[in-house]
Amino acid sequence: MNNILLRAGRLWCAGLVLFLLRLVQNLTGFDPETGLSLPSLPGAAAVACLALLALWELALARKLDKTRASFSRRFAPPQWEKPLLAAGSLLLVAGGLLMAAAGLGGSGGGEGVAAIAAGLTAVASGGCFLLLGRQMASGGEVTVGPLLPAMFFGVFLVLAVYLPAADDPVLARYWLPVLAAAMAAYAFSQLAGFLRGESSPRGFTPVADLAVILCLAATADGGAPRALLFGGCALVLTVFLLLQRERPEPAPAPEKDPEAPAEA
Repeated sequence: MNNILLRAGRLWCAGLVLFLLRLVQNLTGFDPETGLSLPSLPGAAAVACLALLALWELALARKLDKTRASFSRRFAPPQWEKPLLAAGSLLLVAGGLLMAAAGLGGSGGGEGVAAIAAGLTAVASGGCFLLLGRQMASGGEVTVGPLLPAMFFGVFLVLAVYLPAADDPVLARYWLPVLAAAMAAYAFSQLAGFLRGESSPRGFTPVADLAVILCLAATADGGAPRALLFGGCALVLTVFLLLQRERPEPAPAPEKDPEAPAEA
């Protein structure tokens, strides 16, 4: 329980605060006739809070372990976290289906292709996260395969969020969802890096923490597909932050060859 409050509680509380600030900014911070940005106290407060949170995460990261260990030694098998992982996976599947449908029904072009690609890879990611959780719970060998769709999904999500706003001169309208998508993509890449022996808690934890906070805040932007996808990303990354061990488990001792000569 203490682990939940310290790790997940502070992230979701910070994400909720930014969500409320962003929601108020979207309602009051833009001119209803021209769409231009207006001086907004909630918008400025959101930027200031995010900057402070980023500095806080960097300060905390200095105390984290930088040892690179295998995925199975670094992450504990899910137990009570299974329903949370399943819920996050289902959010990705639902959001992916809606986004792919929106892309098919749109005007086409690069935006439509990016939406379809993000939607399909989100559906694949949701299913693969369920598979990954099952592999971890059963103690079986964990491979990089189940995380590959999430890496592609992160890239396409950035494109699906950014391309519709590429010609928008009002940065305040789209900077938060674009940053949230980019941080989620980076976090999934760091998570997959554990399976290649390239990641450590010092690199993964601050990125995933900020991705959770930003994804929760970004649910205030856009329609249902984006809200479901950002919510799914936040929930899935929270689960892996909870499963992450502070120190890797000791490597298993090599088995002795029964035919080897006994030591004198």
